[in-house]
Amino acid sequence: MVRPGEGRVVPRRFGERTVIKAAKDDTRGAYVVRENSAPAGYGGVPMHLHREAEEAFFVLEGELTVFAGDRQLAAPAGSFVLIPRATAHSLANRSAVPVRWLTLISPAWASGWIDEEATSDPDDLPAVYAKYGLEIVGPPPAP
Repeated sequence: MVRPGEGRVVPRRFGERTVIKAAKDDTRGAYVVRENSAPAGYGGVPMHLHREAEEAFFVLEGELTVFAGDRQLAAPAGSFVLIPRATAHSLANRSAVPVRWLTLISPAWASGWIDEEATSDPDDLPAVYAKYGLEIVGPPPAP
């Protein structure tokens, strides 16, 4: 059990907050669960895809804006969004209040980029992402 406020905080580059709730070793490699939050007006992460992993989001508070392929989805609290493998996507908070959500990535190894991203030189990031099947395909969508 991981209580509210507990978990391992991972520094992020784009202004969101990430706390690991269930790591690869906790699930025997099946999946990773992170709790994320972003402030009101958060511009988002670059458009990207995971070649070998599904990623899912469950919105706990606020409204998460999810871009998947050519779709823009407003996902209010209680929403579940599944991003299939190799689907370009991005997340933002286009609302006036903070948003908080759970992220699930399966299989767990594909989530390893998040720790390496926090400690890598920006010039090394393409190799880090490639190692975990993550590909940046564009900037965050414009507001």
